[in-house]
Amino acid sequence: MSLRLTPTAIGLGSLCIVLYIWGLGELPFYTKGQPREATVVWEIYTNGEWILPLRNGHLIPSKPPLFHWLAALCSFALGELSELAIRLPSAVLAIVGVLLTYYVGSVLWGVEAGLVAGLIVATSFEWLRAATAARVDMTLTACMVMAFVFFLFLYRKQAVSLWQALLFFGCLGLATLAKGPVGAVLPGLTILVFLGLRRDFPFLRQLHLVPGSAFFLVVAGSWYGLALWQGGEEFFTKQIMKENVLRFFASGAAGAGHEHPFYYFIPTFFLGMLPWSFFFPPLVIFLYQRRKTLHEHNFLYLIVWVVTVFLFYSVSSSKRSVYILPLYPAVALLLGAWWQELRRGTVVLPQAFAWLLSGGVYGCLGVLAVALLGVAAQALGADPLGVIRPFLHPKDQANLPLFNGIVAAYPLAFALWGVGVGAAALLLVFGLRKEHWGRVFVGLVAFTTGTFLLVQDVFQPRIAAARTFRPFITQAVEKIGDSPLFFYRTFDSGALFYANRRIPFYDSLAQDAAQRKVPHFLLMWEEEWEKFTEWPELQEASISKGTGPKGKQSLILVRVPAQTKLPAEHEGHAKRGTVAKDAL
Repeated sequence: MSLRLTPTAIGLGSLCIVLYIWGLGELPFYTKGQPREATVVWEIYTNGEWILPLRNGHLIPSKPPLFHWLAALCSFALGELSELAIRLPSAVLAIVGVLLTYYVGSVLWGVEAGLVAGLIVATSFEWLRAATAARVDMTLTACMVMAFVFFLFLYRKQAVSLWQALLFFGCLGLATLAKGPVGAVLPGLTILVFLGLRRDFPFLRQLHLVPGSAFFLVVAGSWYGLALWQGGEEFFTKQIMKENVLRFFASGAAGAGHEHPFYYFIPTFFLGMLPWSFFFPPLVIFLYQRRKTLHEHNFLYLIVWVVTVFLFYSVSSSKRSVYILPLYPAVALLLGAWWQELRRGTVVLPQAFAWLLSGGVYGCLGVLAVALLGVAAQALGADPLGVIRPFLHPKDQANLPLFNGIVAAYPLAFALWGVGVGAAALLLVFGLRKEHWGRVFVGLVAFTTGTFLLVQDVFQPRIAAARTFRPFITQAVEKIGDSPLFFYRTFDSGALFYANRRIPFYDSLAQDAAQRKVPHFLLMWEEEWEKFTEWPELQEASISKGTGPKGKQSLILVRVPAQTKLPAEHEGHAKRGTVAKDAL
């Protein structure tokens, strides 16, 4: 596969830079997961703990360190530990995944199919979200996609040199360092199923299994060995057993959470690949009609890739929508091949689906019209969101105040969005009526891109401002200086990261009487602070405007005078289970 830097690839990469990297560092951390990974990067960057960086000095990280290593290297390159540096690996690897998809499609079917596939994966909702998040999922996905793609082209060549085999096993090793053994298990399982369907298991001998497996153990196993030696039984229990074995097999208290039924990925995959998932039905018909020549048309391996990943995670007890992200490039490639045939007129869109698609498009236009009317109503001072409030879940009702007045705050952004998506919608309608599928595709890309940029640059900053602890913790640290600071019956990764220091739990104060000789400070939730109304010596130093990832309550900084000891019923962690869960 030739990876020449063509104008098409440059244009596709430029679009990805706008989508993923532009403004990447402007949003503060305000969710639960991103600052959790950021605290691991902080330990590497600040304390040089490259093998087993313990969060807050004692918490075993949940995932292997490849993402954290990359984020730390970005931090050193940029000269600071920042949101941009920590999110940058996800964005860059997302671009790598998009370009790989483009090149694979170009080689298999032509540039048009490759470009369509690249744009589909680049603008899918779940891919967009993972590309801009400081999480390990995009790192795992990119490494797995490299392994999937590399094997495909090795099989097409039917001749594998030793160094090529080592590169393939190296990709498996990197995927394992991204999120655990699943990074090697899923590509390996896909390959075995594919070779079984092809009745070609002898091809495995060409992969140089013995030196390749040895190289895999060097890449991935060396870190696991060092981490196990350093972390001992706690590392084995937390990262090997709970994050891999129990996450897959166990449920309830023994599992790792995120438990959902077997069919969970059916609706979440449809939502995650919007708007392109509307074309799944004709794609299935297209593939069924070619069921006897799937391999000859380069479809079989991609289908096995998709089905294997989908079923593997469907069987798993723990499920999150982002888990199946590694199958997105394969689905995008299949859609790219189909769309190219559709535009060339070599495949016909079923009439029933054409009607359904037209109805869906007009339905979307209706939703768009309602949205534009809502924007206009807000601009005129009305509260259109109040109409839908009674129909929402209480959690969603609590979020509505965040969007009140948002149009007045960003009038230009909404105006540009209205013009852009309006033009895209018209292009989409005219393209459907004339069956100009190129126009339909461009309209969908423009609609998706414009909406994502609006969410990223308008809605997310407003949510982040309401929930992040960055300004509160920054001011708190400046206020207290070198005074001792402790978590009291709580834990928040965002507060820990922005404090730029380790924050022990209040238990340690009881163990070190010397600390009580000087004033010290506690971080506690608002509901906990209410229990100290009869303790006038405790002083509220400040309260956060942000309400944290769950959007429920503020953090309080409490000043505790010297020689003050809290009563026995308050000392320590009466809610250890809750604190431990928040720390994960």
